[in-house]
Amino acid sequence: MMPADLDPASMQQRYGLLCRALQATPAADDPQPVLDTVSRLDDLIHRELLELARLGSPDDFADIYLGFARELARFREFCADQRLAEKTIVAFGGPFSAGKSSLINALIGKKLLVVEVDPTTALPAYVLAGEADAVHALNLHRLRVPLSEDEFASLTHDEVPRYGSQVARALSAAFVTRRDFPWASLAFIDTPGYTGRATAGDRTDADLSAAQLAGAHAIVWIVSIKQGNLTEEDLAFLARLDPEIPRIVVASHADQVSEEDRTAVVKRMADTLAARNQPVLGVYAVSARPRQAELLIPLRAQLDAWNQTARQQRFAHRFKVLFTRYQRGLEREAATARWQLHRINRIVTLAKCDIAGDAGELKTVIDERLVALKTVESRLRELRGRFFGELKRAGDTVGIPMPEPHEVELLAPGRSNLLERLVALREERR
Repeated sequence: MMPADLDPASMQQRYGLLCRALQATPAADDPQPVLDTVSRLDDLIHRELLELARLGSPDDFADIYLGFARELARFREFCADQRLAEKTIVAFGGPFSAGKSSLINALIGKKLLVVEVDPTTALPAYVLAGEADAVHALNLHRLRVPLSEDEFASLTHDEVPRYGSQVARALSAAFVTRRDFPWASLAFIDTPGYTGRATAGDRTDADLSAAQLAGAHAIVWIVSIKQGNLTEEDLAFLARLDPEIPRIVVASHADQVSEEDRTAVVKRMADTLAARNQPVLGVYAVSARPRQAELLIPLRAQLDAWNQTARQQRFAHRFKVLFTRYQRGLEREAATARWQLHRINRIVTLAKCDIAGDAGELKTVIDERLVALKTVESRLRELRGRFFGELKRAGDTVGIPMPEPHEVELLAPGRSNLLERLVALREERR
């Protein structure tokens, strides 16, 4: 319901924005062939995989399915703005109100991203170079919606009292292009901050933030310098992310403390990360205030370095990990059933006649379960083949190579500086 004090012109503009945000008919410039392919991928996961799971699935299928849904959502965003395929994605993450949007605004020299957004309606927003200054959003019908800068800026925590609307709930991501964006090969993503509140079941908005950061090529983790050090929540969150993703930690609001305190907090954060065995490329104190622009120099230098390094998009790798996780779960269930069958066969061999009948019935149940699992494994392989066929077609269109990875490629070499830590500990304690 529109507020009574909203003038007719503003009311009409808001209504027009709501209509565009809810549109379900593609515009002439929408990449419809790609969107059709993504729709087929959706059908394979959200219909066929769910049907298969009813016949047999591992205990962690809910997490596997959620992983597919989130990865498909990210891939859809790349299809909605195909320039992302050529970019190194730098994700800005951190707790709610850490200053992520303000920092990005300072880096690009213009207040484009809204700062005070309700975390329940906040949109992940991509910022990248483009031929024209423009803002688009992806709606829940998976179509692009053009927004003016004023409309985008109005999607704040006070949208309901000001306009009586919640447009952000009809949108899933935003794309901000700037002609003067300084890094041609980078795209920033401003991820919604987490508060620890539950979103569905036992999952929290921290789970959603972690899923978005997991798809990035590099991470800028932002905390307020006023908290003095990284919190246990920060450290636990960082520990959840792939250690192979390069990252830096920045302490925002550095203009609000003295230079001496600034230096002390940065050292304390670096020491804490080292003690927790969480490697970072650097810890910097930053400020979004124009008069403290020199504090952004180290961060800009790191962004310049990332801008020079081309990185591959890893959608196919992450999808294959999820399929392999499902397959391994089925294999574990089959191994358990075979062990049970072996025990039942021993009982049948040694048991008296009155027990042998019951054991034989159990043996029949287990045999049927093994046959069912074998059928599920076969259908899963067939579904996986069709999925990667559709994924490759979509990838060819948007410029992302999508061959199905071999399972050997999923084996990460793993990194550990345990030896260095033990040597350092020995020297410290003499």
